[in-house]
Amino acid sequence: MPRRETPPRERILAAAHVEFAERGLAGARIDTIAREAEASKERLYAHFKTKRDLFDSAIGASVDRWVKAVPLDAHDLPGWASRLYLHFAEHVDDARLLLWGQIEGVTLSAPGIVDHEELTARRVGIRAAQAAGDIPRDWEPDELLTMTFGLVLAWFVTPQTQNLHRDDPERRAVVVREAVVRILGAV
Repeated sequence: MPRRETPPRERILAAAHVEFAERGLAGARIDTIAREAEASKERLYAHFKTKRDLFDSAIGASVDRWVKAVPLDAHDLPGWASRLYLHFAEHVDDARLLLWGQIEGVTLSAPGIVDHEELTARRVGIRAAQAAGDIPRDWEPDELLTMTFGLVLAWFVTPQTQNLHRDDPERRAVVVREAVVRILGAV
């Protein structure tokens, strides 16, 4: 039997990403993840002590991917929000994992979820954009990021429009961009 090119931990995380995005922590099955990863449950638990540990690691890996794929440009927050929406529209599992994380009470302070240096850099970037006059100073960085994420994820959480992002993602990206512009108002 040929040796697999992808290490077991990576295969397990990839399978967990799909399973948790579809079913959440409670509904996901370790048997399914192990089978899809072509790994035994014993191998899975050698890498991840608990199902929750695997869930948190899957969310952390997902966050790392989209943070790298869509770097924050604090001087163009509307453009960043638009690009982030397009990423989530193309990679729906990343959006779903974020939402399942919210349901399960995952916080930014949870170990392995968010690179705290990256989060601090985002706050510093927002403050620099405020100092440069690109963003109003009356918003705290976390407030701006929270409102922006709310707009980016709006089509993923609104029941009637849950699948509209598939119809015309470019139009939705324009709407997200314009909404962030309006929140920022005149600088």
